[in-house]
Amino acid sequence: MTDTELLNEAERLSTLLAEHASKHDRETSFPVEGKAAILRSPLNTALLEGASFLTFGRALATLCRGDASFGTAWLMHQGAGLSSLALTNPAQRDFFLAEFRGGAWFGNALGEPTSGNLFLTPLQQARRVEGGWRLNGAKRFVSGGEHAKYLVTSAICDGQPGFFLIDKDDSVRVEEIWDPMGMRATRSQLLHLQDTLLPDSRRMVFDPTQPNAIAAGLPWISIGIAEAAMAFAISYAKERKLPPENRPLAELQWAQFSVADMSIRLEAARSIAMRSAMATDQRAADFPILQMQAKTVANEAAVAIANAALELAGGTGYLKSRPIERYVRDAMSGPLMAWSGALVRDFLGRTLLGLNGPGGR
Repeated sequence: MTDTELLNEAERLSTLLAEHASKHDRETSFPVEGKAAILRSPLNTALLEGASFLTFGRALATLCRGDASFGTAWLMHQGAGLSSLALTNPAQRDFFLAEFRGGAWFGNALGEPTSGNLFLTPLQQARRVEGGWRLNGAKRFVSGGEHAKYLVTSAICDGQPGFFLIDKDDSVRVEEIWDPMGMRATRSQLLHLQDTLLPDSRRMVFDPTQPNAIAAGLPWISIGIAEAAMAFAISYAKERKLPPENRPLAELQWAQFSVADMSIRLEAARSIAMRSAMATDQRAADFPILQMQAKTVANEAAVAIANAALELAGGTGYLKSRPIERYVRDAMSGPLMAWSGALVRDFLGRTLLGLNGPGGR
């Protein structure tokens, strides 16, 4: 499909997601309608088939405009599924890419209860067995993990981090703990791995010069939330009539200034996200730094825009019958997702000051 066709497809799916988003948020249930629809869609394999990260990001933002929980879970599925390319065994690589193309759902099970933002630095030790390793441990924030057929996971193997693509078999137990403030429909449960096999044949070796779909996509989640919040604010300001003259809220200067500030923040976030995506497509040397910067700017824009839209709506916006309260809660997840704003600033500051090289901490 062309870029235009992929973006139109994202719009179609976003409309479907928006119809069910409130229900899934309220019930903390996974958007199964969205999962079924996107697994039949060419959007699901667009990156694998050569779509640009720019088009991928714009499509992801559109999905998140409809339901950010589903967009987040789908991004994790994309990152986990496309990690098949890092498998060292060619036969296994071909098998899992065929499974991904065929509609299998993949989960990203890397975070540990004590790892915080350092999800690529496992702490749990696996023990050597014939044909691989066995792991007893837990992985948290596994978005959509209940629906996954396969999981990307990690452990310390002979003193070094090892990454594997495994079956979500009977040795993996789901503990239902997901009752969060926002992103309620991601169903990011805690998984217990009970003597789970990590096969040598399914070990992955990642090339740090190659992009990862999750890092590239994270800014666009917040952009989608910001777009939805701003669209709500504009619609509400036009519809709301104020007594006694029955004037639209949109005619008040403070409302105009508020919407103008939203547009400035949103365009700034889009601009750096687009620059980051184009650098990623070109494999520019600075694409990882641009991805971090884009995530931070987009996270902060989404929080500011959603809160401003809630303020514009007043008490009406505070009601669950309006979607803005969900946008506010979902927006708050961005700065908490790895890497958090604090960790990004620490890394960028040390890098710019020359403290991350030899002799640095």
